[in-house]
Amino acid sequence: MPGFTPFTSNYQDLSSDQGYQFEFRCEVCNSGYRSEYQKNLLGTGASILGGASSFIGGLWGARNAADAAHNITDRGARDKALEKASNEIMPLFHRCVRCNNWVDETCFNAQRGLCVSCAPNLAVEMEAERSSVELGQMRDTMRTQTVFSGDVSARATECPSCGKPIGSEKFCGNCGTPLGVAKCPQCGNEIAPGTRFCGNCGGKIA
Repeated sequence: MPGFTPFTSNYQDLSSDQGYQFEFRCEVCNSGYRSEYQKNLLGTGASILGGASSFIGGLWGARNAADAAHNITDRGARDKALEKASNEIMPLFHRCVRCNNWVDETCFNAQRGLCVSCAPNLAVEMEAERSSVELGQMRDTMRTQTVFSGDVSARATECPSCGKPIGSEKFCGNCGTPLGVAKCPQCGNEIAPGTRFCGNCGGKIA
């Protein structure tokens, strides 16, 4: 477009002295597209002239001439490259008239003419809510069921008499010693092996 170059807020300039490239992103999901790399012939020429200047000791000031030419014309070349990239990629985006964000096809609710942040897709939201309800119902059902009925009292992992490994059995398979947590005969409080007096009632353990 003569006189000015259109641009958007959802792009990042990846250009260098060697060429021009731009990255356009959806402002909702942050996915996007990267434009085709456009070589900067002026930048390449400046590098060649700069090398020649160093080689000959700057006799003709080639480096300075290249820098001056680059500064004068690079802005115009960059603008043209941005315009070309924008014309190629921006048709893949939509602008939400409510929040002014640029979004891709995935994040645009075409039925509402808005981005999905301003007008969520009802079908998607319905399925998400359905899954949330089903998950809640499953959790409620699980809370009413007995899923474990084993012994939850503290247990030793080895026999206190012979030191052999033990599992959930009531007697040691090696020496026959009764296993499990002992209880005070007077108050029923659980007591550790070898305890002589109950820590709850003070009764003597036989």
